[in-house]
Amino acid sequence: MSSFKTKNGKLTVKLNGKEKNFNKITFSRGGTSSREFGKQGYNFKIRGDKNLYGRTQFRLRPDAREATFLRSKLMCDMHNRLGIPSISANYATFYINEEFMGFYVLMDSIKLSWIESEFNDPETTSLYECGKMNNDLTEKVSSKGCTNENEDYTDKTEWINFLRRLDAAQTPEDIEDIFDIDLFLKEMAFEYLSGSWDHYLNFGHNFFMYKSKNNNKWMYLTYDFDAELGQDIAMGIKGMDFTGQKEITNRDFPTYTMEEMMRSRHLVDILILNNSTRYDNILKGMVTEVFNPATLFPHIDKLCEKLGDYSLAQWDANCEFTRVKSTQGSSGYGLKYWILAKYRIICKKYNMECDAKYMDENYQYPINEEIHVLNDDDFFKPFIPEESVTSIIEDTIITTTTTTTTTTTTTTINLQPTNTNQYKCMAELVNLSCCPSNTQVFYHDMYGDWGYDFNKNQWCGITSYEEKENDNNCWSEAYGFKCCKDCVVYSTDGRGQWGYDFIKNQWCGIPSFCFK
Repeated sequence: MSSFKTKNGKLTVKLNGKEKNFNKITFSRGGTSSREFGKQGYNFKIRGDKNLYGRTQFRLRPDAREATFLRSKLMCDMHNRLGIPSISANYATFYINEEFMGFYVLMDSIKLSWIESEFNDPETTSLYECGKMNNDLTEKVSSKGCTNENEDYTDKTEWINFLRRLDAAQTPEDIEDIFDIDLFLKEMAFEYLSGSWDHYLNFGHNFFMYKSKNNNKWMYLTYDFDAELGQDIAMGIKGMDFTGQKEITNRDFPTYTMEEMMRSRHLVDILILNNSTRYDNILKGMVTEVFNPATLFPHIDKLCEKLGDYSLAQWDANCEFTRVKSTQGSSGYGLKYWILAKYRIICKKYNMECDAKYMDENYQYPINEEIHVLNDDDFFKPFIPEESVTSIIEDTIITTTTTTTTTTTTTTINLQPTNTNQYKCMAELVNLSCCPSNTQVFYHDMYGDWGYDFNKNQWCGITSYEEKENDNNCWSEAYGFKCCKDCVVYSTDGRGQWGYDFIKNQWCGIPSFCFK
């Protein structure tokens, strides 16, 4: 969806019977992944030297990817309970021009005003947002991938020198004087405990780096928590793999080690993997203090009770132990299941003295079998009803008629004709763009080499597309589906092997040239 921003907004906030009015706000569409959903995310900034409870910039997020509406709130609450610098989260009913837009997660935003409020550091020149993917805090990537929040300050010398120190470091002692290592280790422990794939360990984004004026140490500050605690982890843990074909041999995701969760990260090597004692102690302390069922289960119950008017059966079940399908073609673990499973794993690994009630393998918990899913395998199987007739008319209209004993439903979808020579690179087969020339390779899979377009803030394809010569008999046309342009298999059934056409958003048969 297109961007939207206006400075001609007014804001009214009603809380506990009190009303606050703001006549000068900047209002815009916000979020990245949230723009994929019908319910959009928004940002607003209060201007004119006014603030709302000490904050001036806020984010309204639909958190539409996950069923519980609790993940962002829980992660923020855990950060705040442990005294880790973090944003906060609550809830709001949202209206635009008196039209009800929905129920939202309301969060403050890490901006210059937030730094001033939290650290008494107005107009800092040392706050960098690392919002683009693959930011591994190396000079090679993050010198360009992270941007200074103070637009008036363009000198990157301090930032690049910091990244060079990180690159050269071989032990924690090499960077102890410039980097808040304990804070970083706490956040890495959070990423591990929550199964986070959308921050530093895997995708490499959704965090800030801030240099404290108090001790001159850089701090790792994170945000955006809707994909935590087992949400879409089967999809996210594969990293930058658009095809779903990166092989996963272990689908019991709560059991993953740090190494299984992460991509190659020099900082993790020198601060954790080479000698984990410091990290281990931090991790065990977090489990004892907050990441445990005795603490989190009652908190979840209270939040669910408050959100009762906005919940459905799937939401309620996912708050408990039921794993449900997600809007991303993946799934979300039940919140309590993820917490319980991770708690048991850490307790056993470190031989901790943990709560016997929750360590008991006979501990009973409810599962809603009607909506519970065991894994994500079924989400990539093509839906081909046995009693269906599908015909292709003039290559531009697909009409599908499904007949049952009671009804007949006809759906017509208009599509543009496909030019068989339209693809310039392999990435276009999955509806992504080709890279500009001389783009650096960051990743490789069955679609070839991938780079990152930092101007557009998105992945792009490097490998050229070559049209393959197919035979005249496409086996899947007998079932109403054309053959694919590539050889990526998503599922196999009695009819044959199936791929997916991301341009037309429909299944396709694996062509014969893939078997030569």
